[in-house]
Amino acid sequence: MHLRYLTDNDKPQWEDLVRSTPESGFMQSWAWSSFKELEGQTVLRLGVFSDDVLCAGTIVYYVLSSVGASALEMPYGPVLPWGKAEVASQAMDLIYKELEKISAETGAPLARIEPFIEGVLPSFMGKVIRAPLDLIPTPTLIIPIDKEDNDILAQMTAKGRYNIKLAQKKSVEVYYAIDEDAIEDFYYLFELTYHRHNFAGEPRSYFESMLRALKNDNMIRVYFSRYKGMLMGAAIAIFYGKRATFLYGGSTSFFSSVMAAYGLHWQMMKDARAVGCCEYDFFGIAPDGKPDHPYSRFSQFKFRFGGKKFVASGAHDMYFYSQLAKMWIKSIETAK
Repeated sequence: MHLRYLTDNDKPQWEDLVRSTPESGFMQSWAWSSFKELEGQTVLRLGVFSDDVLCAGTIVYYVLSSVGASALEMPYGPVLPWGKAEVASQAMDLIYKELEKISAETGAPLARIEPFIEGVLPSFMGKVIRAPLDLIPTPTLIIPIDKEDNDILAQMTAKGRYNIKLAQKKSVEVYYAIDEDAIEDFYYLFELTYHRHNFAGEPRSYFESMLRALKNDNMIRVYFSRYKGMLMGAAIAIFYGKRATFLYGGSTSFFSSVMAAYGLHWQMMKDARAVGCCEYDFFGIAPDGKPDHPYSRFSQFKFRFGGKKFVASGAHDMYFYSQLAKMWIKSIETAK
């Protein structure tokens, strides 16, 4: 077993590996890493091979600044054969040794892993520390969609089914686009929404870069709902492997009684199933017992679609103490 940096020729193998690993996700895709490069991040693609077959690896993201490198982040990573503890452990050892080298070269004080694993991480991951923040929302809500329409509807609450039927009765139109004009329309609603709810929102260029990087791999769709010609809502959906993810959304505050948002997500679920996805990830709900959480205002809406709450292990940090020591010494010298 050996590790090397992946090249463009390795992309098909890497994509096959990530798509077939349920503990991973779209942020470990080649296209997403290209998007992050467009956003100015440094991207490293590490592959672990056994007999020249790619069996594990990770895509690492970090930012360089005047004060050094940020954490070495691996959202939905590392990509390991999690069900084979011995092989996964060997692969992780190789990855960790390379991360140590990268830390020494860049000054990054830690590496942050975040596989899509429910509960605690396996013991072979060694001593890792729960990170102060997550890149991937946890908990989240997962809707099984690998079944007939009536079976998907049956798992929803009565209110959820009623609102979907109401949107259909009111002739709410739902469609998607992947051209640049789609981002203009999406951002109009997204901006309205984050101002209305007092959220911080990404700039329009962020979504333009995302669409440009992901659309050639058929990973992204920008969905819209209309009522009597009026734009009611918009959403960005990521279709990757067996999982579809509702990533961003926006809406108007008008004509809420036509339940356009329910029609929108229902169509997204059906389209995701049509391209081979088995589950629909609402990408974040409020944790239990935290009514003031920013996601609480949306969680009730999401729960009406049924599904299962998924509490991932969350982000964990691996510290490089030699780099922390250097940072500590530098801070003391600067303070003198």
